[in-house]
Amino acid sequence: MNAAIKTSIALVLGIAVAAASGPAGAVDFTEKQLAKLKAGKSVKKPLVDAGSNGVYGGSGFALIDAPPEVVWNAILDWGSYKKVFPKTRDVRQVSRKGGRSLVRMELGTKLINVAYFVEVTANKSKWQISYKLVGSKPHDIDEVQGYWRLFPQKNGQTLVAYVTAVKVPMGLVNLIPENLEKKINRNLLASPQYLREWIHGPGATNDRIASR
Repeated sequence: MNAAIKTSIALVLGIAVAAASGPAGAVDFTEKQLAKLKAGKSVKKPLVDAGSNGVYGGSGFALIDAPPEVVWNAILDWGSYKKVFPKTRDVRQVSRKGGRSLVRMELGTKLINVAYFVEVTANKSKWQISYKLVGSKPHDIDEVQGYWRLFPQKNGQTLVAYVTAVKVPMGLVNLIPENLEKKINRNLLASPQYLREWIHGPGATNDRIASR
């Protein structure tokens, strides 16, 4: 991986999100973005040159009407990922030791199917779940890493931050029509919104979320 690509990934993962009492304090949102969050929509902050050299990513945010414990359990509910996140074909926890898990993920469309393993580290004291590609395992992408971060709000809601960086091999990038590249990145950063819809809808009655 060349230096420019490493720099792009480092910039994404270096996004600082400091804990605070309210959404405006937790992240530097504009008034328009705050209004979107309060209206139940997500806020996306993509990489400026997303898609360049096969690097996709940025950050996405959503305000969920549930306490952090419920949101935390939903993120770690691997068995529900196919219902929560579009284009997900299979997610399985292969092993777990303490706060670390080895998880196999498989995503796909009619044109492309990719599978890879990530090491997931759950740090509940910081309400942060981070993940990183396991290079020693079979993988169809060059790199993926990022994290979920939860910010409890005074009114019982949770501000969810999702930060991610993905490096896709150029052989796969060349199969993606140019007009779909931005859509792919938007959908990637919409993960907090998909999670919100799940928790507010079908996931609200999911025992695994409530009792994990």
